[in-house]
Amino acid sequence: IDLSFEVLTRQDNFTITLDLYDYFETRKTVPIYIQTMKTYKGKNDLVFYETPFPKDISIGEKALLPEIISNIPKASLNTETIGIVLGNLAFWDSTIVNKTSTQENINNVREYFHGLFGMDNHEILPSQYWLFDEGITSRDFRSIFDPSIGYIKEKIVTNLEYSEKESVDLLIYFSGEGTTHKDEKVLLPYDANSKNSLTFFPVKDLYTDLASIQSMPEVGNVTIFMDVDFNNPAFEQNLNKKIEQEDGKKKKKKKKKKKKIEEPIVTLPKELMPPESITVFFASDINQLAYEHPDQGSSMFTYYLLKGLKGEADNGDKNVTVSELHNYVLKNVEDTTKTLYKNLPQIPILFTSNPDRVLYKLP
Repeated sequence: IDLSFEVLTRQDNFTITLDLYDYFETRKTVPIYIQTMKTYKGKNDLVFYETPFPKDISIGEKALLPEIISNIPKASLNTETIGIVLGNLAFWDSTIVNKTSTQENINNVREYFHGLFGMDNHEILPSQYWLFDEGITSRDFRSIFDPSIGYIKEKIVTNLEYSEKESVDLLIYFSGEGTTHKDEKVLLPYDANSKNSLTFFPVKDLYTDLASIQSMPEVGNVTIFMDVDFNNPAFEQNLNKKIEQEDGKKKKKKKKKKKKIEEPIVTLPKELMPPESITVFFASDINQLAYEHPDQGSSMFTYYLLKGLKGEADNGDKNVTVSELHNYVLKNVEDTTKTLYKNLPQIPILFTSNPDRVLYKLP
């Protein structure tokens, strides 16, 4: 017997329950676990049983969600928000090493934009999550962020018309690779080529485009999460490794009087400094690497970013601020990588002119 049905769903997997009975009045309720974006064609792809059915019928196994995307709370945002979730999964130049966690990062962040912030697909760019699966080219980057006719500008206009709201915030996430090209920090598009400067997307161009978009009276806060380092091994690296001193040759430290000094707000290096109105979370400093988590499918930065967003960054008042989220991510990423990579830990950095700004409210 062939069963054919159409399902419209945002879920990656779900369960269909069938009540089966045969000529011998043998009845069985069978859960069938279905994955979307997957074609099931017949006997070779599915478990096949002939009547009379055996007593124990096993129809696949229910997909187990990773802990990081399980039990996501539903938060409240103060303003209508558009989410932009981007990541480069591949490069035309095979020498450019891509992190295997990029796909998982993108999927998990979209789950949080959906689950935590309640965004529908039309409120996230790209609405079709598979749109850039083959890579984001340099032309794509410029088309996305073009302040005149780009994808983000178009999304803002249509979203405000659809929601009938007066203003909108932007929440941007990027997972990918970066390097230094002609003394500029740049993101690596799919077609990145060291012989062609136009195939890179400078961070300063990203800021310029976003600042122009933010100048629209309808656009409020712009917050960026950048899971990227600027030391891709296919290009010249600028790493600052700590040199360990041999035992017995450690310099004696002079005793100094303790002074109570207030720690300044951590700012980004000059090369990454955005306009004052834009808040940026970076996975690491410019002379460090951004690592993948050894026990998770995602990267170190995105894993702790999502755990922080889930509520672990909250100080107890249910209002998660910029500084609370950064401090949580900073501590956990730095502590973990200091253990795993003693000579070259990963230390996330933040720029914001308003560290006490509330990003969202937990239930």
